[in-house]
Amino acid sequence: MHRLWFGLSLTVVFVFAAAASYIYFVVFGGAPEVDKPYRAAAELETGSPQVTAAMRVTRREVYACGYTAEEEVSGGEFLGQTFDQLAEDGWQVARTGENKLEITRQVEGLCPIEQEKRLLVDTGRGIAVYRGTAAHRGDMLLEMPVDKSELPPALAQALAKDGYQLESAAALDELLESLDELIAAPDAA
Repeated sequence: MHRLWFGLSLTVVFVFAAAASYIYFVVFGGAPEVDKPYRAAAELETGSPQVTAAMRVTRREVYACGYTAEEEVSGGEFLGQTFDQLAEDGWQVARTGENKLEITRQVEGLCPIEQEKRLLVDTGRGIAVYRGTAAHRGDMLLEMPVDKSELPPALAQALAKDGYQLESAAALDELLESLDELIAAPDAA
């Protein structure tokens, strides 16, 4: 008889606990993990969220010159990568909504607005042409042996300071043509 009462009391306690749990989850919105959508196996293994096809990803690259390139991509090249993998690649990851993600990184080198600019610099042996500006100098494109005494005074003074800045490759071509004419003119006489 004791076994019967013991079994019956265990059953009542079990039913009461199950009913109380059910009421709690219904009233307070359920368990935190129960209502979440299905997760991919890779996400479960690493514990890091993953970029999905449904996510709108805003990619932001901040250059040293202060220029920021920003574009919205739909997962694309980042599809399937975990947030930890993006962080390892140098991205700062921020979830801005349920299906919105912002990734940002600092970019070394020339920014797009400085790519077309050209800088003439005195090398001691002649003149070097660099991509970029005096503040953000890129790769050297050309080096020419030039006698500085043949240069116009304004150009020679600028070269002696920080360099001579040109706004585009076309402006560089014009300057080089005029220098060729200027330097060749005394030899023709």
